[in-house]
Amino acid sequence: MRIKDVMKQNPITVDSKTLVLDARKIMQENNIRRLPVVDKNKLVGIVTLHDLLEAAPSPAISLNIHELNFLLSKLTVEEVMTRDPVILSPDTPFEEALRIGQEKKIGSFPVVDKGRLVGITTESDIVRVLIHALGVREEGSRITIEGLNERDFNQINSIANQHETILLSMISWFREEKNDWMIVLRVKAKRPEPIVQDLKEAGFRVTCVT
Repeated sequence: MRIKDVMKQNPITVDSKTLVLDARKIMQENNIRRLPVVDKNKLVGIVTLHDLLEAAPSPAISLNIHELNFLLSKLTVEEVMTRDPVILSPDTPFEEALRIGQEKKIGSFPVVDKGRLVGITTESDIVRVLIHALGVREEGSRITIEGLNERDFNQINSIANQHETILLSMISWFREEKNDWMIVLRVKAKRPEPIVQDLKEAGFRVTCVT
């Protein structure tokens, strides 16, 4: 699945000269927390609700309330936005987007195609799709198998298929400390015991069934 499948298309935008107070009003009226900043059809930044709430002129401690309110009323998005934000293309795989978000500690991405803003997506959007893809909300059973090598994957899949059960997901990861693989199967079966029995008879180490 690609980002184009999960992004919000044609997002609401502001330009860099938009007043902070106006940007906050736009967010409140549309129940959103992020606004791409676009000048002359070019993405130049992104501003979040947190940015706007934290916005304040640096010399504020020496101002009275009237002076402070006046300066806040003149503050623009340009002064608080994140410039040159990390962007994704519509064809970015959603798991790659999740990796980038984790590594760079960012929670939203403008989506740009051929220099033009076409959408926006958040880490929450990506996680929601991942949960669906993993079948977490589907009723079924979870089988954990440890101590595997890459050649075991096909045999495990074959055993599951013999039971004519739906394989909701298969999560695998390499454990460097043990130089082996662990797999977690989610199968659409209320009683996974026959599958587990066949896995054990085939020599696999099943360590958890839930």
